Amino acid sequence: MNKIMRPQELKNHIRDFLSGMTDGSLATCIEGIPRSSPVQFFLGKDLDIYILSAGGEKFRAIEKNPNVCLLVCTEYRNYTRIKGVQIFGRAETSEYNDTILEEAEEFCPDRHVLQQIRDQIKAIKIVPEEIVYLNSLEDGDRTKQILTKDHITVKTDRPRPERTEELVLH
Repeated sequence: MNKIMRPQELKNHIRDFLSGMTDGSLATCIEGIPRSSPVQFFLGKDLDIYILSAGGEKFRAIEKNPNVCLLVCTEYRNYTRIKGVQIFGRAETSEYNDTILEEAEEFCPDRHVLQQIRDQIKAIKIVPEEIVYLNSLEDGDRTKQILTKDHITVKTDRPRPERTEELVLH
């Protein structure tokens, strides 16, 4: 079984993992139709996520429904050997909040590139509400640790899906 972490330790693991990644899949939903878009992201303050983009349907979807999910994971070998996070949160775009692009610029690892294309680029900011962390790379253990603010819920898969154990840490 994966080591059960305290909230700050889990936040540090999540931050370390995300800091080493750049690609993810952003899920949005508009009028009951889900959509997943490949994106590149970077971290901001307090595990906030920033995505730069030329635009597209994801902006229209966020305008109508700001609830999003960003999936970031290692290469998918099979369902027992993967490490990743699902970040559920609320998104805002620079189309309706000018400060989002300024914030993104502050945290962007390629700040000079962003400054050169600033008038052609838009930004999305995701403020996490819940983060699901899974690391089954070593032993195939699919124990999920779910971070909600400073509260952790642990879920362990069992052979029968309707049987899930939960342990809550504060």
